[in-house]
Amino acid sequence: MNQTDLLSSSQRLMHLALAGLGADDLQADVVVLHAGVAVEHALKAFLCSVSPSLVVDGRDFPSLLHGAGRGELAKKPLPMIKTIGAMEAFMRVSKILDGHEFDVSEHEFRLIADARNGVAHIGIRDTAQVEDLLSTGLRIVDAVLKSLGEDAAAYWGDFSVVHEKILDVKRQADLIRIEALKTRALRRLVERFGTNDTEERRAAIASAQSHTVVAGQAKALRPCPACLNQGWVGGDLDTDYSGDEGQVIIVTQYFLCSVCGFSLHGDLLRYFNDLYEDIPLGPAATFVYADGSLHEDVWLEISAEVAAEFMADEEEEELRGRR
Repeated sequence: MNQTDLLSSSQRLMHLALAGLGADDLQADVVVLHAGVAVEHALKAFLCSVSPSLVVDGRDFPSLLHGAGRGELAKKPLPMIKTIGAMEAFMRVSKILDGHEFDVSEHEFRLIADARNGVAHIGIRDTAQVEDLLSTGLRIVDAVLKSLGEDAAAYWGDFSVVHEKILDVKRQADLIRIEALKTRALRRLVERFGTNDTEERRAAIASAQSHTVVAGQAKALRPCPACLNQGWVGGDLDTDYSGDEGQVIIVTQYFLCSVCGFSLHGDLLRYFNDLYEDIPLGPAATFVYADGSLHEDVWLEISAEVAAEFMADEEEEELRGRR
């Protein structure tokens, strides 16, 4: 149970899955099953690179012994140990890697896990979903290979062109979807504010763009790709230590324009650098505990305005929950 063996297994199964493309629809279950297990093994390879204990079921003591590298103390052979499922493996990896390194949502991955389980347990598969599932699986494997510093070309081998074609199809589908969202948003803009450039229209637009319900712990203004007015990106707070000192950042996850209604979330943000990139808010105040661990007070150096907005949002959510 190690990174190398799991990556080799992932590669073999992924090649079987890609080789099954183009066959008749009856082959779809083979593609889904092999691809699903290949992605799971890639995720577990990453976890093993951190510690093999991260892939075992913590409720089973012999499995924990194997994960800790003390399998000789277990009364259960390695092939019989209990490990975490694909969904848990995905959740653990997504908590370790930065959101921009691993930009697949839980919903996207759950489709892969459910499709794989449908084939494995009751022989059900949806032929129409195969290419979408593969494109998500390929993105996950690519993220794992990059994080591990592995040679992606060696992993994909003879299927490198197929890999690129699948991702190209996904990109084209995303761009078509974005253009459709832009068209709907511009129609909504005309319906709300008309087309005449009057002082009243400008005032109404300014008022609209000052308000937002974008989700996340923090938010910032950014130009809307559809109507070019100011919209809002939102996301969660984190600390970036890649520079000389820690910076509090917004890891962007959503975009919403309050003027035209254009909205993006998840992997669609990747097509807009100014919406997708982390937003620095200021230096992080830190101090060291007596045991040497580092405390990050992300609020100390954030402007009072940002903190007040966050607290107001929290209070509003609490009030909604009481109603």
